[in-house]
Amino acid sequence: MQPLTDPGIEADAVADFIKRARPRTERALIDLFVWSWGMLFLGILPYLLWPSIWTFAVAFMVVTSRMGALLALAHDAQHSAFLPSKKWNDMIGAWLCAYPMGSIFGSSRAVHMAHHKLLNTPDDPDRGFHREDDKDSPAKFVVHFARLVFGGQLWTSIIVNGFLRPMSKASPTSQAPVVVNRRGHPEILNLVPVQATIWALLWLASGQWWLYFALWLGPIFTFGTFLGFLRGFVDHAKLASDDGGPAGARLITVLHANFWERAYLSPFDFKYHGEHHLFPSVPHYCLPELHKLLQTSEVYRHQYGLRESYSKFLADYWHQISKEARQAQPEHS
Repeated sequence: MQPLTDPGIEADAVADFIKRARPRTERALIDLFVWSWGMLFLGILPYLLWPSIWTFAVAFMVVTSRMGALLALAHDAQHSAFLPSKKWNDMIGAWLCAYPMGSIFGSSRAVHMAHHKLLNTPDDPDRGFHREDDKDSPAKFVVHFARLVFGGQLWTSIIVNGFLRPMSKASPTSQAPVVVNRRGHPEILNLVPVQATIWALLWLASGQWWLYFALWLGPIFTFGTFLGFLRGFVDHAKLASDDGGPAGARLITVLHANFWERAYLSPFDFKYHGEHHLFPSVPHYCLPELHKLLQTSEVYRHQYGLRESYSKFLADYWHQISKEARQAQPEHS
């Protein structure tokens, strides 16, 4: 009889779990129409009924949070982990999750698949978002995220993913896949009717033509951008005190996200990012159970690192780069 810690038994248990962890239609529809679009509508409703600076602030906060939730569902759809049907998974993931958020589903999926395949290599298309060398001082850290908010995200999402990648050709010296889509119209044009519909609905509901720009595009290009890339940084960044083992491949899971972190940084179990990278086909609601299974395994638990919380890591990282900046000052005096 083999011991319980035998790697073969552990691998079989994980493989059996992965076979059972399949997307469920009813859960996907609840996540989409209740916890994402439903909560988003309820957040806007007080402003529509009683317009004021305070109800607008509440609406802005709720919209920002639920936009992150919709992008998390689009992320599941990119891995075919949202709906059992491939056709409906891609259609709903694109038209009801990604396009309303200004995300080009197909191009974003290709880039994200490259990120999974090439993580921690120079060809990782997301490497610039989680490496530390351009965020190794408080000033650089602030400038990095300010650049993303004030035009950088627009350039990456719309210009690069919408126009440059589809028209480019793969470099023979690079392993990174390049999106080449010359069939039909450019996918970025799909954003036009979706965004126009949202503009019309907000205008009709409020009588304010500008509400779409303030309450929809505003979150997309400000706090939504900042929070999305901040989470991406925590998901893969390292502290100087990290060893080369658990966080060596830059796979991180956050153990104890509080209410605000779950609402704005890790909706729909996004905090289990290490498990997701190891088994990307697993739907988000199966990741907590997968985490428990992998943590009992000598084979898997050392393949990714654990953080206490998002705020704890960010505080530790800020302390680290602030200390390094102070120590470097005499060298430049």
